[in-house]
Amino acid sequence: MSTASSAAALGLVTLGDVVPIPGTAGHPGSYRFAVIARPLCHEALQRLALRADPELYPSVLEAAELVVTEGASGVITTCGYFTPYQTALSRDLPVPVLSSSLLQLPMIRALVGDRTILVLASNRAAADARCIRAAGLDPRDRVIVRGLDGPGPFAAQVFEAGEITDIEAIVGQASAAVEEALAGHPDIGAICVECGELTLVSRALRRRTGLPVFDYFTAADLLQQAVDTSPAP
Repeated sequence: MSTASSAAALGLVTLGDVVPIPGTAGHPGSYRFAVIARPLCHEALQRLALRADPELYPSVLEAAELVVTEGASGVITTCGYFTPYQTALSRDLPVPVLSSSLLQLPMIRALVGDRTILVLASNRAAADARCIRAAGLDPRDRVIVRGLDGPGPFAAQVFEAGEITDIEAIVGQASAAVEEALAGHPDIGAICVECGELTLVSRALRRRTGLPVFDYFTAADLLQQAVDTSPAP
C-alpha cells in the first residue's frame, strides 16, 4: 500500500488471483500518486469476474468499502469486466468510482469521431456488448474487440500461472493482435486496454502504432486529478 497525507489517495480494488508487478494496474507502485490497495479474493474469482456475475458483487463492494474506510477519495477496480457493476457501485459508495478502463469509451468516441475503436481485452468473449453498453457506448458504434485468451504467453502467465514472468512475450503477443486488427480495420483511431495486466503493453503500442492508447493509468489520472485535495503549490 502506498499512502501520503498531502494528497487524496485513490482506492484500488485488485484481482487477488494474479501477483501484481510494477507496471500493472494492480501494483500500488505503478501510480504517480498515493493509492490504498485491497485484493479481491474469491474461490471462483476468475469464473465469476469474466461474466460480472452478481454473486461476486458483494465481495467487490466490500473491498471498495474497505479502501474508502481507510481514506480513499475515489475507487478504481482493475478488471474491465466489472463495468456492469458501475451503476451499483456508484449508488452504494460515497465516493466517485471507476469500475473499468472501458468507461473512457464515450470520451474516446468523441476524440476520434467516426473512426473505429479497438478494445484490447484479456478475454475477447467477456468484453461483450453488456460491458460496452455499461460503459456508455453502443457496442454497434464501430467498436471491435481483440483478446489474448487463446494459446500464448498471456493466458499461460495470467490465467494459468497467476504471475507474469515474461513481459516481452506478452508485449509481442499484444502487438501481433493489434497489428492483425489494424490490417482488417485500417480506420482504427484509438485503442482502449481493458485488462489491468495489459497496462504493461500500452507504451509499446503507442510507439508501434502511433495511436492514442487508453488504459487504467489514463483513467486513474483523470479521477485522481478530479478528487485531489492537496494544497495548491
